[in-house]
Amino acid sequence: MVKNKIYYVMDTMCGWCYGTSDVITKLQEKYKDIYEFNLLPGGMWTGDNVKKMSSGLRDYVKGHNVEIEKLTGKKFGEGYNKNIIESNLIVLDSLPGAKAVVTIQRIKKKVAFNFLKKIQDAFFVYGKDMNSLEVYTDIAESFNIPGEEFLKEFNSESLRKETFKCFDLANSMGVTMYPTIISVGDNKVNINSQGFTSFEDLDKMFSSPTFANQI
Repeated sequence: MVKNKIYYVMDTMCGWCYGTSDVITKLQEKYKDIYEFNLLPGGMWTGDNVKKMSSGLRDYVKGHNVEIEKLTGKKFGEGYNKNIIESNLIVLDSLPGAKAVVTIQRIKKKVAFNFLKKIQDAFFVYGKDMNSLEVYTDIAESFNIPGEEFLKEFNSESLRKETFKCFDLANSMGVTMYPTIISVGDNKVNINSQGFTSFEDLDKMFSSPTFANQI
């Protein structure tokens, strides 16, 4: 039996996605035998949108982070505040994280959602430089994936092309914000949730007969 697909459209540098990380992993764990869950990176800060922290961006992010902590209960770490928010040197580029997400789904898809959580913790808790490939290989190795195997896939041209196809797919499905949950079945695309939604509300949605019928 072919399972209907659920796409969790996110970006590894999106604060609201970090705030949703516990919710989505819990949801995926509960419903993984019913639906095929996929991570779909959207490419928030790529190409011309790659940024360095500035005073304006700093104030904007800080304002959102206050709201994220208040609404989701997730806390931003001292390492993140010191190394990312207060730094003028760090380059904010979503592409390495997006490629890492696509890579893990190729190599060991069953751990992809937990792998994403570790990427988010590396950035939003510990303030790691997410342009460093060592960050990703260390996380891969924590899931018993050899660093060499991970990097070979990560650095391949086919992986790069697949990552940009993910960005295009997210755009084609009408994604305008992160995170977004999309269900697909019988060639129907349904945007089910945008922004932060509690586990209780998502659980109610996923367990309802109308949700299964709509896809």
